[in-house]
Amino acid sequence: MVKVILAGGGTGGHIYPAVAIASEFKSRYPDSEILFVGTKKGLEKEIVSKHQFRLEFISAKGFVRGLKKEILLLPFFLMRSIIETWMIMRNFKPDIVVGTGGYVSLPVVLMAGIMGKKTLIQEQNSFPGLSTRILSLVAGRVCLSYENSANFFLVRKKLKILGNPVRKGIISGEKNKGIKELNLHPDKKTLFILGGSQGSKKINASVKEAVNYFEQYEDIQLLWQTGEKDFENIKNFMKDKKITSSVFPFIQDMASAYAVSDLLVCRAGALTLSEIAACGKPSILIPYPFATGDHQRYNALFLKEKGAAELLLESELMGENLAERAVDLLMNENKLKQMSENIKTLAKPLATSQIVNEMEELLER
Repeated sequence: MVKVILAGGGTGGHIYPAVAIASEFKSRYPDSEILFVGTKKGLEKEIVSKHQFRLEFISAKGFVRGLKKEILLLPFFLMRSIIETWMIMRNFKPDIVVGTGGYVSLPVVLMAGIMGKKTLIQEQNSFPGLSTRILSLVAGRVCLSYENSANFFLVRKKLKILGNPVRKGIISGEKNKGIKELNLHPDKKTLFILGGSQGSKKINASVKEAVNYFEQYEDIQLLWQTGEKDFENIKNFMKDKKITSSVFPFIQDMASAYAVSDLLVCRAGALTLSEIAACGKPSILIPYPFATGDHQRYNALFLKEKGAAELLLESELMGENLAERAVDLLMNENKLKQMSENIKTLAKPLATSQIVNEMEELLER
């Protein structure tokens, strides 16, 4: 029986790839034991429990940037989390340990390397996180999502460019079914505003400013995931507007949402970009400017350079320029088609399966 530990936490962008890898491994090896390691402050508890995997916690904390008093406590939390990880390893006795990024990965994969365990790390972003770059020195395999990420690593022979694991079924949405479920018009072009699962105040505010401009075009409609905090405000705001719209705090059926969309306005997180690539969706990317290492801007720049998306920095974001950019694209079928074709070339639908193949290869050594 194979035992696997997966460590990745804090955000859905680190946890969902781990869940996808775990699910694929479990489907191949039904008798395997899988354990997730995370922290109590991240989204791990909520997401991992939904997929019925076992989860244990350590006291890891993220790197503190700048001169803050919390930086003095980092060595303490790192040492504590390493000891906690050692205890988990001693009790669980994994055959292989997989890290999918975030500060949780650092003590777990580091301890696994020290204990002589097989290790693999998976990096979602084009600009690798600090944990990934440190762990690449001890990991047996480093699975990357973007070709240009290889430039940040000293040891190239460990690298594999495989892409990001995406949720199963994300490309199986049906447009006609989605139109009915999401209460949209079948003959209008759909602009999907997606600020992430929590929503984005800045994007929401800019779209509100842009609504009057969108109202001038009868064949444009809005599908808007606002996040819980802004939902009531935006729902009330849209009541008297002439434009067709469907507003939700959170959309569970993302496959249908992607299927009905002609263009997205969204952040540039790795998970979102992998999903829109798999679905072949054009987008206007607005990177979150406070993402660690500014990785969302690097992700967006990579797609822009490939002609697969347009980039609009948050510092430049206003209702008027967002509306003009969106309308220009929605009215240009050839441009949308070209962007769709370009982003499809970047999709790696076999990423999850290939990462598990790499795990199998390491286990056979």
